[in-house]
Amino acid sequence: MSQKIKNPNEKGSGFIVGIIALIAIVAVVIGVVLYMGRNQPIEGLPDEDVSFTVQADGNVVRLASDKAGDDAVVAEVYEDYSCSYCAEMAQGGHADQLEALNNGDLVVEYRMLNFLDGTEPGSPKVKQARHSTKTLAVAYEIAKRGDARLFWNFHTLLMRDQQEVSKWDSTQFADAVESMGGDGELVSAIRDELDTSEAKAVAEENYLELEKTLGKVSSPHVIVDGEDVTPKENGTLGDWVKAALEAGKA
Repeated sequence: MSQKIKNPNEKGSGFIVGIIALIAIVAVVIGVVLYMGRNQPIEGLPDEDVSFTVQADGNVVRLASDKAGDDAVVAEVYEDYSCSYCAEMAQGGHADQLEALNNGDLVVEYRMLNFLDGTEPGSPKVKQARHSTKTLAVAYEIAKRGDARLFWNFHTLLMRDQQEVSKWDSTQFADAVESMGGDGELVSAIRDELDTSEAKAVAEENYLELEKTLGKVSSPHVIVDGEDVTPKENGTLGDWVKAALEAGKA
């Protein structure tokens, strides 16, 4: 009776199973590393506490403390998240604004614009939703949810790191919002890219309102009691809070 001699170079089923198992383990390890990387907090993000509320009301996002009485100054702030002068104004007046809001001395009504995305001739309608519109959509969505702390810190991020975040995609914005405390539903919606229809409508209304008030559209502008009080001299945009408080109490 002859015995079959097995070729030593022949790979058996056990070897194949082992390879498959090894590939599966490697895939799991890579997945875990990517998951942990995504869920690590992003360093350097704004992280300030606030003592005011946020409310989205039509085309206006309103920041106000419960301490704000009838004598509080109401400042309408027109800005575009792609506007470098808006970033200069926001950062220069950051500390003053936070203090005045928390103390109830100031109420800020943001009237967000998107005209720097490029509008159709003679119209507030943008040709294509770009950075201004997409970030407006995120900021407005946060405001609708009433998360004042997140809105403030997200607004700070957009203005403080404007040049960097202008290159971000929806995933990067979602990761940042998640690291700043945004809930899972909001983060998922941002990652999947928010519908910009509402953001466009908000910006269009603000465009028309500013055009009606000043006869032109540009940014930034601070309006108190119907008057433009935006500091005009070079290097003074950061004094906008002081200018608004002085005008409102005059």
